[in-house]
Amino acid sequence: MLGSSFVNGRFKRSSTCDDPGHDYSPELAFARKGGEGPLALTMVDVENAKVHWVQTGIPADADGIDEHSLISGAREWGNDLGEATYDGPCPPAGETHRYRLTLYALDAPIDLTTAKTPTDAVRELGRVARARSSVEALYTRVH
Repeated sequence: MLGSSFVNGRFKRSSTCDDPGHDYSPELAFARKGGEGPLALTMVDVENAKVHWVQTGIPADADGIDEHSLISGAREWGNDLGEATYDGPCPPAGETHRYRLTLYALDAPIDLTTAKTPTDAVRELGRVARARSSVEALYTRVH
């Protein structure tokens, strides 16, 4: 699932808070095995369970997401940083955190407006998904 926004399983700086001119959502590639329902995507900081990204409405035939883009029909939901967008890795200086990106295969579109928190949205996706795949990437903040 990791695309060109990663090197050796680590986020490139352009997809993190250390590059405030960018902090771009990463390029991701999907290895699809068929299916007709939409996809959803989340990114969670494993060390502190903070939700950085929730996206739904990704077309079933999508083979990935380009860096810093939103596929037509997709929607980003609120994250634990108070925004309905991607917020890149931003661990405390000197720490390495793991970020879990999970792709969910759904049977039907999902509306997460009733989710009270981003964590509730992630739980709901996990509950209704017919399949999921996860990968973890690291980021170490140096300053």
